[in-house]
Amino acid sequence: MATLAVLFVASVSLILAIIFGRPDGGSLPDGQTPDSAGEAEQFIYFSRLTGLGVREQSEATPKVIAVMMDNNPDGYPLAGLNDAGVVYEVPVEGSITRFMALYPASSTAEKVGPVRSARPYYLDWLAEYGTALYMHCGGSAEGLAEVKTRGVFDADEFFRTPYFWRDHTRLAPHNLYTSAEKWQKYLVDYDNGRVFADWQGWEFGEAPTTGTEKISSLSAAYASRFVVGWRYDSGQGKYDRLLNNELFLDDKNNPLETDNVVVQYASISVIDEIGRRKIVAIGEGEARVFRNGLMVRGTWKKENPSDRTRFYNKLGNEIPLAPGKTWVMVVPLKMSITVSN
Repeated sequence: MATLAVLFVASVSLILAIIFGRPDGGSLPDGQTPDSAGEAEQFIYFSRLTGLGVREQSEATPKVIAVMMDNNPDGYPLAGLNDAGVVYEVPVEGSITRFMALYPASSTAEKVGPVRSARPYYLDWLAEYGTALYMHCGGSAEGLAEVKTRGVFDADEFFRTPYFWRDHTRLAPHNLYTSAEKWQKYLVDYDNGRVFADWQGWEFGEAPTTGTEKISSLSAAYASRFVVGWRYDSGQGKYDRLLNNELFLDDKNNPLETDNVVVQYASISVIDEIGRRKIVAIGEGEARVFRNGLMVRGTWKKENPSDRTRFYNKLGNEIPLAPGKTWVMVVPLKMSITVSN
């Protein structure tokens, strides 16, 4: 009888989890995904990084690996961005952008890069993911000082060379790479029993039914010859990346894709003759969220460095993201985003 009682309680718990949502308290996204047998699998745990179903409760709040990545045309084609769960695209010197790509530590990414240097403002977003590992190759003086001051768990290629490699068929500095195998080895070698801090994810859920505009594409001109765009593929339910109106392909000749595009307006100023930026990522400002071919106008808010940046509609309700990859584009306050339906 005791065995039957245990089975009954377990069955009821599973049903309640499926009906009422995730164990971490967030909204329940669509947990149906095809398994190896081609049948639907129902998850009860969901990743805070992507909102997608995971098999183990420990994977719901994963250890996060953040990799600074090149976006200079000399570094193309890029590797590993389609494996990322979240990508931050932020202006740097040279009128281009640079990426901070986030992966669960358990990722199987075989090649990620080219890896580039640290900048201080990325650390405000990095702090939203607990004790994340920050992988980079050197950095600006201010960026490296902030890494030290904040006690960031980092892997700088200057001092941790074995966890990266150079592709000598390409020219430096656009030839440095890492991989999931490399960062998993780093965690074994250097986390020293480190307690990885808990962190909160975004709200994931169904597409809003009100306050939306049907938008099929968007573009942001960071510079006259550096126009980043996204085009919604209704068949795939994803956004394909464009650069200067051309489809952007990765090193495997696949389109670069995402499920959500978030445009975050921020105060950005040039602070030196090289063109390095100061970017305000704490406070609040305007935002646009694109998902499922829809756009929601709203605001972003972040009170403290470790707080989650959250996105709200005009009624003050948090905008749910589609389960999958999220791409955050940080743009200057006065930048005009071109959209079409």
